[in-house]
Amino acid sequence: MLRKILFRLLAAVGVMGLVALTASGFVLLPVPSGAALLAAYGQAPWLSGFPYYWLGFGVYLLLNLWPLALILLLSLLLAWLWVVRAQDDETAAYMEHAHGLEVALRQAREQAEFAGTAWEQMNIKLDELFSHTAELMLVVHPISGIRRGNAPALALAKRANPGLMTLEGRPLQDVANAESLLSAVQRAAHAQQVWQGEVQLPQLGQWMMTWVLPFGNEVLVMMRDVSNLHQANGFMQSAELILRQVIEESVRPVALFDADWRYMYHSYKWPEVLGLVGKGSLIGQEHWSICPLFPANKGVLQQQLASGQMLGLQEERTQVGGQEVVFSWFIRPWKDAGGRLGGYIFGVQDVTELQKLKQQVAVAEDHENQLAYADTLTGLPNRQLFNDRLNVALAQAYRNLGKLAVLFLDLDGFKGVNDQLGHAAGDVLLKQVAQRLKGCVRDSDTIARLGGDEFTMILNIREPADAEVVANKVLVAIRAPYDLNGARVDTVGTSIGIALYPQHGAQAADLLKAADAAMYEAKQAGKNTYRFAALPIAVPKTEAS
Repeated sequence: MLRKILFRLLAAVGVMGLVALTASGFVLLPVPSGAALLAAYGQAPWLSGFPYYWLGFGVYLLLNLWPLALILLLSLLLAWLWVVRAQDDETAAYMEHAHGLEVALRQAREQAEFAGTAWEQMNIKLDELFSHTAELMLVVHPISGIRRGNAPALALAKRANPGLMTLEGRPLQDVANAESLLSAVQRAAHAQQVWQGEVQLPQLGQWMMTWVLPFGNEVLVMMRDVSNLHQANGFMQSAELILRQVIEESVRPVALFDADWRYMYHSYKWPEVLGLVGKGSLIGQEHWSICPLFPANKGVLQQQLASGQMLGLQEERTQVGGQEVVFSWFIRPWKDAGGRLGGYIFGVQDVTELQKLKQQVAVAEDHENQLAYADTLTGLPNRQLFNDRLNVALAQAYRNLGKLAVLFLDLDGFKGVNDQLGHAAGDVLLKQVAQRLKGCVRDSDTIARLGGDEFTMILNIREPADAEVVANKVLVAIRAPYDLNGARVDTVGTSIGIALYPQHGAQAADLLKAADAAMYEAKQAGKNTYRFAALPIAVPKTEAS
């Protein structure tokens, strides 16, 4: 377009320039008069005989006034170019417009073909949907009745009219006789109003979710059986009532919370046990705001419950009404039908009295154990407890690749004290020996009285020298004088036998036997000394004959 404007502008300027040049030429060039031209023409011999006088005269004028002729020719050429270019521009514009119309026409034809194909496909899909869907579908005319119905619609109509074979031309009441549905069809047909709602069919005992849609001059009706939802709602309402009764009448204090820890239901005993009497109705209140101390560690508790864990404690001490109580409790998260967290079930039990009773029982059992496993005279472990602890110590040494020593002690001179001072003095002596032995070992070691004047020790050691150190301490402690009810006695000592694990044996009986034998060797060596057990003699294996 811009090129066309520039070309015409230049052409107009050129024509104006030529006109101006022609006018200047007439002014500047000496144009002879007519008489002079005729006289000159008559003197031109090569033109005077020209057959056509005026034609010859014209040629003569052009030959004498050629600049004017040249200007005239150029003007004609420019005018011709103007006309031809204008025609070319108009032709090009026309061709461009015609091409645009052709493209638009082709696109419109393609769109029309596509729309026609899409419409056909949509009709096919609608027919398939209408024929194969499980939903009840009807096309209804407000005056002439049902125009078309699918198989579910015919099946529903046959429940009231078993002999019915087709729905075409039948009134809508033959399928669903409900005033709300009939009114919705009339509004959809005359006011193009869409309607959705539930329609009850009392004669069939069904509830139908219904959609009524304008469909040109007709109405499309779609229906879905939702009777099961009404039954489920009724069941859920009954289940909720049962759950509420179970919780409220539960003997054990229990409460049901939503996801924000607001009370939904609780048993009658719940407020009394948790000290919430006087707080008004708990329903809707947030638990932590009215019972902040129980259970403790709300943040940690919330995180664990969010992962779906069931939490609880057998014993948690807290304050209720200014008194310390002990609760056993559990909390279980519950989920709704969609699998989302719905809330929590919280059960508690006051076990304060039970805890006191357990403590009393534990004290009694401990006392009974002491009587069963302790020597009544010295308070040291007896033979049975010594054997149990030795077995445990051997198992630990085996797992940890450790070592231990078993010491067997027998008092020297004890029989003379009994004979001279009596058994009462002997008992006092045994008690003092027990106290002195305790001062020679660590708390982790074991001292036991097997009976009479025999004592044993279990020592955790690293090297055999550790057992020798303890043995020397015992010899010095036992050898020191005794005050037995006013009588000074300095004739008592002890002989010690030492057996090491694993050198002298791996079983409790083997170690005790080896230590006993070593103790007799110490007595034979002069008493008041110690001896290590002899290493067991390896029995050579014989080849089978």
